[in-house]
Amino acid sequence: MNTRLKILRAGNGDSLLLTFIGNDGANKNILIDGGNSKSTYNTCLKSEILNLQNQNEYIDLLIITHTDQDHVKGIQYLLNDEEINKNIIKKIWFNSFDNSDAQDTGDISYIESCRIQALIKGFQISRESNILIDNKFDFFGAKITLLSPTKDDLDKLIIKNSVDISSRGNDYNFTIEELIENNSKIFIDGEDDLDSTIENRVSIAFLLEIKDLSILHLGDANPDIIENSIKNILNERKSERLKVNVVKLSHHASHRSLSLELIELIESNYFIVSTNGKKADLPNKLTFSKILNRSQKNNQTDYFIFNYEDVINNLNFLNNEMEKYLFCCLPPNDVNGYILEL
Repeated sequence: MNTRLKILRAGNGDSLLLTFIGNDGANKNILIDGGNSKSTYNTCLKSEILNLQNQNEYIDLLIITHTDQDHVKGIQYLLNDEEINKNIIKKIWFNSFDNSDAQDTGDISYIESCRIQALIKGFQISRESNILIDNKFDFFGAKITLLSPTKDDLDKLIIKNSVDISSRGNDYNFTIEELIENNSKIFIDGEDDLDSTIENRVSIAFLLEIKDLSILHLGDANPDIIENSIKNILNERKSERLKVNVVKLSHHASHRSLSLELIELIESNYFIVSTNGKKADLPNKLTFSKILNRSQKNNQTDYFIFNYEDVINNLNFLNNEMEKYLFCCLPPNDVNGYILEL
C-alpha cells in the first residue's frame, strides 16, 4: 500500500481517512472531519481509529474543515470516547473561535465547536488555528496547499442561522440532458446560482500532493474562493488546468458549490460524493450535469465515487445516458464506505 483514501460512511456529513508512507518510512494518517451520525461514528470512524491504535499508528493530522455539525459532531464523539487514547492525535487544524455566548443554531454547531476546542485544550493536543488561504505545508513529504478560507472571511464569521444552499426538492427525475437543456441560464448565459454563505466560505479546502499523486479536497468551500486559488496555482505553474487524481466535491455535491468556471479549471476523472442523501436533497443531479458537460472532458470516462449505494439508486441515472455522457457510479466497496487505492 502506497496511498489509500477511505471515504467513510458519515451520515449526511464528511469523514475521510488518508494513509500514505511518509518520508520517514512510516505510515502517516490524516483524518478529515468526523461526520455527524453517532451510529456511523461507532461502526465506521471509531473502528478505523481503534485499528490505528492497535497497530501503534497515529492520527498524525486531524483536519476539522469548519463548524457545521455534519463535520464536527463525530470529532466530539471521538474526543469524548474513553476507548480512544487521545495521545493518538498528534496535531489538529481547526479554525474556530472562543465565544462563551455561543448558541446552537441548527446545522451551524457553535456550541459543539467550542466544546471541541475545550476538549482539545484539556487533552493538550497540538492545535493550529490559523489555517488560511495560500499557506503551504510540507507534511512528512506530502505538500499541502491551502485553497480556503481567507482571513477576511474567517473574521466575518458571526453567530447566525444556517442558510440551506441546496435546491428545494431534488432533481432526480430529470435526465442529464434535460438538466442541461432546462438550465440555459447556467449552461448558455453563464448565470450560475452559487453559494456565498459565510459558514461555508470559512471551510478549509486544500490540494494535497505526494510525489506524482494529487488530491483536491474542497470541504464545503465556496467556488469563487477555490477558483481564485487554483488560478494562482496555475499561474505559478504556467499550466492551463490543475490535474489531480481525485476531487472531493464541495458540500456533498451541491450544484451551488460547483461553478462552470471551476470545473473547467480542473482536470480529473474521479469525483467523490460524501453523503447518505438524507438531508437537503443532496447531492444535486445538476452537479453531475455540470461535470459531464465540461468542455475538456475529452471523451474520457468519469467515475463518481459514493459511500452510500442508496444515493446512486436515488439519482436515477439511466444506462443510455451513462453511455452517452461516458460515466459510471462506483458504489461502496468496504463495510465502512469506499476505499480508493491511489
